[in-house]
Amino acid sequence: MTKALRPSGKAPSAKDVSGAEDSVHSGSSMNPLETAQYVAEFSAELSYFARKANLDLLAYLLDMARLEAIRTVQSGDKDD
Repeated sequence: MTKALRPSGKAPSAKDVSGAEDSVHSGSSMNPLETAQYVAEFSAELSYFARKANLDLLAYLLDMARLEAIRTVQSGDKDD
């Protein structure tokens, strides 16, 4: 997985987020299954950070996103 953004104590600006997105995906186009796999991995990391910060609802929602991404990857694998 690519290097994840780490909390710095302040919320990232729109420029920070778009810059990180550009560096992660510059020059590459991911297919839907690759994107779902990336979302699954990244949302797991974000959920971990949310739980450590006692943001239980946010962690739960991130876990739901992770499970949906995993379901998408698994159903895509069956189509092959």
